[in-house]
Amino acid sequence: MMLSDTYTIFWREMKRYRKSRSGVLIRLIQPAIWIIVIGNTFASTKPLIQSVGFSGSYIEFMAPGVIMLTAIFTSIFGGVNTLWDRRYGFMNKALTSPISRSSIALGKMLAISLISAMQSSLILGIALALGVSITNLLMVIPIMLIVIAFSLGFSGISVVVAATSKSQETFWGVINFLGMPLFMLSPALFPLELLPNWLAFVAKLNPVTYSVLLIREMMSGKIQAFSVALDIAVICGFVVVMVALASYVFTREVNKPF
Repeated sequence: MMLSDTYTIFWREMKRYRKSRSGVLIRLIQPAIWIIVIGNTFASTKPLIQSVGFSGSYIEFMAPGVIMLTAIFTSIFGGVNTLWDRRYGFMNKALTSPISRSSIALGKMLAISLISAMQSSLILGIALALGVSITNLLMVIPIMLIVIAFSLGFSGISVVVAATSKSQETFWGVINFLGMPLFMLSPALFPLELLPNWLAFVAKLNPVTYSVLLIREMMSGKIQAFSVALDIAVICGFVVVMVALASYVFTREVNKPF
C-alpha cells in the first residue's frame, strides 16, 4: 500500500510539473547565465585552478557546480507545492483518506528529485554545447543518479520547511537563507585549496561539497577510489537522514492548522 500511495502522489506531482512549462524555463535562466557569463568572465583564472591540479578550463571546472546549483534550487524550491496543497484543500482531502502520511512526503520528494535531474540534464547539455568535455559520455548516467540522490536529500529540507512554515513568506525566507550560502560554501566556483582554512573546514561540512567534487571527478575522468567512496558515503548518509527527518516532521506537522 505504501508503495502504491507513494507512486500516486509522485505521479500527481509530475503531472503538475508538466503544466508549468514557463516556470521550468525561468528556473533554467539563472544556471544558464552562470555557466555562460561567469564561465567566460573568469576564464583567465585557468592558471589559478591549474595550480591545484585541475588541468581543464575554468568553465569545465565550474560546470559541475552549476549542475548542482540547478539541483539545489529546483529541489529546495519544490516544497512550495506543499504550501499550496495545504492552502487550497488538497492536503485535507489526502489526510482524510487511508493514505500513509509518509507516502505523501516521499512521493513529493521523489517527484522533486526527478524534476531536478531533468533540469540539471539540460544544463549539462548547455555545458557540452559550450565546449565542456566529459572523458567518458557514459558517465552522464551516474552523474544524473548522483543528482537524483542529492536532490532527494535537498527536497527533504524543502518539505521540512514547508511543513513547519505558517506562511509563504516564512517558507521563502528560510529557503533563500539556505540555498545560496550552501552553494557558495562549496568548491563549485573555486577550489577548496584556495579558501582560508576556517572556510574550507566549513565547506567540508556541506553535503554540496561532496556532490560537486564527485561530479567533477566523473567529468574529468580523474577518479580516485577513496575520494569517490567518501563522497558517495556522505551523500547517501545525507539522503537517509533528510528523508527520515522529512517523513517524521511532515507526519507530525501536516495535521496542524495552516
